[in-house]
Amino acid sequence: MATKNIFSKHLPNVKLATRFDADGNEIQVERREDEEQKRKEQDIIDTLVGAGYYRAHIQGLSSFDKIVGGMTWCIEACDYDVNVDLLFHENLTIGQKIALTEKIVAVLPRMKCPFLIEPHQIQGLDFINIFPVVQWLVKRSVENRSKKADTLRKLAATQFQNHGTLESDRELQRLRAKQLANLQAIESKYLPKRGFKLRKAAGGGWIPVRPKDVADQETPDGALEDVLEALDVDEEEGEEDVSVSTEQELNFDVLFKNIAKEHNISVELTEADRSTLAKTYDDMKQTLSGEAIEQVSERNRIKAQLALKLALEKKLELALSECEQLKTTVQEEEQQLKDAGNQKEALEEEIRNLDNLEITEANQKILDHVKELVLKNERMKKQETQFKENCKKELAELQQKIDKAETSTPDEDMLELQRQLDMELERLKSLRLQLAKKNRSYVAIKRQLDTVPDRTELAQYQRRFLELYNQVSAKHRETKQFYTLYNTLDDTKLYLEKELSLLNSIYDNYANAMQTPHSREQFVQQFETIVEGIRATKAKLKKKCDDERAKRDGLNGQLVCLMEQQRKYATTVKQLTMECQRNEALMQHLKALKASTQQQQQQ
Repeated sequence: MATKNIFSKHLPNVKLATRFDADGNEIQVERREDEEQKRKEQDIIDTLVGAGYYRAHIQGLSSFDKIVGGMTWCIEACDYDVNVDLLFHENLTIGQKIALTEKIVAVLPRMKCPFLIEPHQIQGLDFINIFPVVQWLVKRSVENRSKKADTLRKLAATQFQNHGTLESDRELQRLRAKQLANLQAIESKYLPKRGFKLRKAAGGGWIPVRPKDVADQETPDGALEDVLEALDVDEEEGEEDVSVSTEQELNFDVLFKNIAKEHNISVELTEADRSTLAKTYDDMKQTLSGEAIEQVSERNRIKAQLALKLALEKKLELALSECEQLKTTVQEEEQQLKDAGNQKEALEEEIRNLDNLEITEANQKILDHVKELVLKNERMKKQETQFKENCKKELAELQQKIDKAETSTPDEDMLELQRQLDMELERLKSLRLQLAKKNRSYVAIKRQLDTVPDRTELAQYQRRFLELYNQVSAKHRETKQFYTLYNTLDDTKLYLEKELSLLNSIYDNYANAMQTPHSREQFVQQFETIVEGIRATKAKLKKKCDDERAKRDGLNGQLVCLMEQQRKYATTVKQLTMECQRNEALMQHLKALKASTQQQQQQ
């Protein structure tokens, strides 16, 4: 009887392929052909060729060399700083391939690759899981090369601008230099000269006054007249507003300089002019006697008291007017309060009348509708108030911006814009950092979720475990049958050997036992004893066989009961599934009814 190998089964789309082991020897391995794998392999090759890795078109290279070479090329194109040697060579041994795939997989997390891949997937050519990684690497390398190209282009333009110029630029520079020389010549020839300047007069108002540089060019007689006029103005102001103190010693030079500085009068006078001014000042000082000074001070005190009285009278008038306004406001508020009380009483009376009315279904619907309208009105009022407040705030902000724009200069605007730009850049930088942190946490959580198998993978694992369990159980059953067969044959052999030894002993002793009657009887007795022993052994084996049969019948009965329970369990699970589906359908129908009811109420 030929034994059946339960592990040898026919698998579809499985062919033998040649591989090299660690020693470099060719071995035959099974290779599963999958349409999805072929399609992903072709997509990977097309992606690499489209990115610029044309070695993927070489027919002599294996798929491992093409894919790993393309991934290595993309990583080198990204200019990523890593501490591993990603130099790739063709026709590597199995150990070198494993080391290279491990290095590539170790570099991918540092590049913040959002996809997770293992070294054995690259070595085993799992194109479905390799394709998204290759696609991401190609996209990253293309972006890096475009950035590098832009940087090199800008550098080339900068170097050309620093070390070389075009003919049109040189012609423009010569024209600008010529124009600038002409403008400087015109400005130096026709310089601006200022003739007058506005100054605030002592008695109020503005008067045109010659600047200092213009006054220096005129004659001293004009300056003398200006100083005398200023002295007359100061004298009149002193008589009206300032009480002169006889105890204070006045310095003519200091006073003259102050008056000249105030009225922008030239102080470069001759000695004759100075003596004339001093004599005039002494005559004016002598004319002022002590009685005149007292009269001036008394007059100033009277004027101050009159001004204080006028101010107090004005304040009293304002207070009386405010009091009248407050009384009017109080009367208006009392009248409004009285009107509000009357309105409240009327509304309470109306509410009592409405409460006394019989509440029917139609009235209830109308009441509910009125309540909804009232609530809607309140919401609209709140929204209107908020809208008005927002409009006022926006109007104030816009007005401030307009005022600021009217009063500000271009330099201040540029500084303000630069400050706002810096603030926005800082805010953008902080937001980018927060986004990077969120992305890293998102990728970490996604990788953790990817490590947890989903229902499809669990179902695949369950199917594989069931297949393995069936194979193991079949192998165990076959092994058990072999053990049982071996034990049976061993017992048969033992009994046959005993029988053969017994027959040999009978054959050997038969001739001697038949010589004398006594030995013959003894031989017959021994033979009967042997026959009784065989019968006892047979009975014992028969009893053991009956026990095993009873045990088998009991186990068959238990198996029938368990199969019946399994059938009932499957039926119950099926009914439970149907009821759950029905419950879900009813819940969805109930939600749809509630939603339609709410929409009708809102309408």
